[in-house]
Amino acid sequence: MRLRILSRYVLKEFVMPLGLSLVAFAVVFVVIDLVDRLSAFIDRDAGLGSLFVYYAYYLPEIAVLVLPMAVLLAGLFCMGGLIQRGELLAMKAAGVSLYQVVIPLQVFALVVSLFAIVLADQVVPRANRARGRIEQPRQSKVGPRSIRVQVALRDTGGRIFSMGEYDKGSMQGRQVVIDRYRNGSLVERVRAEEAIWEEFEWHLINGDLRTFGAKRASYASFAMRIARDVTLRPEDFARDVLPEDQMTYSELAEFIARKERNGGQALRESVTLHLRLAFPFANFVIALFGLPMASRMRRSGRPLQIGMCLLICFAFYGCIQLGRAMGWNDVVAPFWGAWSANFLFGAIGIVLLLTTRK
Repeated sequence: MRLRILSRYVLKEFVMPLGLSLVAFAVVFVVIDLVDRLSAFIDRDAGLGSLFVYYAYYLPEIAVLVLPMAVLLAGLFCMGGLIQRGELLAMKAAGVSLYQVVIPLQVFALVVSLFAIVLADQVVPRANRARGRIEQPRQSKVGPRSIRVQVALRDTGGRIFSMGEYDKGSMQGRQVVIDRYRNGSLVERVRAEEAIWEEFEWHLINGDLRTFGAKRASYASFAMRIARDVTLRPEDFARDVLPEDQMTYSELAEFIARKERNGGQALRESVTLHLRLAFPFANFVIALFGLPMASRMRRSGRPLQIGMCLLICFAFYGCIQLGRAMGWNDVVAPFWGAWSANFLFGAIGIVLLLTTRK
């Protein structure tokens, strides 16, 4: 019972500065961003209502970005307050170890991380889509062109699927050529006047099939042929792909799979995919790093705590950017590029916790 009351008290001392820190960091972020974008809003004659709606949709992403800073500052304020009032010393004198003080805060930080993961995956992409519609200039009544020309994509089985023209609206292509290669040599070519997507398959209209063997080649014409072995779908040719920050985790994973299947490289997208989980989990890691460090800062004032928060966050965000750049340039695997900062600061946090006086 005593530990339960103590845990509730410590959590209260942590949650209150967490809320205030989150609001403060969000306001600073919005003000800085508004100053940067103000001229663009003025050029588009955006009113106060548009600005309010724009930043209302921006708030979920801002919350995900500043949550680690708010968690760290709340941890420093919480532990610093317990030390300044002599409460931490009294707890230790009553037989309560530092672990029993820190564990409720770490559990709460884990809950915050899980909340941030859901927020980053389900809410932020949808809010960014709405924000993007406000940010982009109004489109003309004619709308974007639905015809793409000279489209060529790589498919599984060594196939190259190309179209002279592709209509995204009707999902039809013209001047179709499907080449299949084996060990660098062309072994089959299918040419057709049209390709129509029907019943989840490509129907090739009025064409011919040529196969090339070691000694002879064969030829056959057809009025209609189903390309059963082709895995490319209409969306692969349309390439109406949302920006990465407007896709959920599953949508981004599917996009990466399609891009790699078509012969493209998806290093940047893969790093972004891993960061979709790694960055929200930083709330747990930064608490693991900050709480034992705060317990070592004897009688530190609020200005020093704020300065330490900014310094640590600067180092942490710098490590994230370094890992992202290394993942983008294939210096390390995308997983390690996204998670390296968490592993580094988590390891340091564990060492600090084990070596702090209990």
